[in-house]
Amino acid sequence: MKNIEISCCFTGYRPDKFDFPFEESCHEYKTFYTRLSTAIAKLINDGCTQFYCGMAQGFDIAAGEHVALLKKLRPDIKLIGVVPFNGQEQNWSKKWQDRYFALLNDCDEVITLNDSYTSWCFGQRNQYMVDRSRYCITYFDGKKGGTENTLKYASKNGRQIINIFDTDPNEAQKSRYKCQLHLIPPDEN
Repeated sequence: MKNIEISCCFTGYRPDKFDFPFEESCHEYKTFYTRLSTAIAKLINDGCTQFYCGMAQGFDIAAGEHVALLKKLRPDIKLIGVVPFNGQEQNWSKKWQDRYFALLNDCDEVITLNDSYTSWCFGQRNQYMVDRSRYCITYFDGKKGGTENTLKYASKNGRQIINIFDTDPNEAQKSRYKCQLHLIPPDEN
């Protein structure tokens, strides 16, 4: 098995599960992307050079694209695409298909786990990546589904989870500190 100490995987939502438009022009997306790129850079500075990407729309592809950019500056960084089954992208929009195929071309290695869809293929993909990673970067705000299941598996197996949702001050303020800002006029004396 590969050295998990230098490896990281990604798990997060599809675009429709985010609470903001998953578009570069959106302020919340820019905050998300800043948190994602910062988390990746920190791991690279700490010696992590291998990244597993599940190649799903949304979080996975955004994370993989950022690693692909960094590979141009750091040839020691490796991007491994883990595809759950052949043809997973067939029902996606053209925009997401284009991003998917471009990212596949940027991968140092592509592993396809199944010839066709199975009821367990996404869970299988997620476990495959976690089993080979020391770190798991995620955007998880508590929604039920595959991201939650992957994080439970990662936690159970002692992986270090870096949740960029928790590091977002805008989201933290909205969800944890339910207060209102009241502007107080300056003293007129």
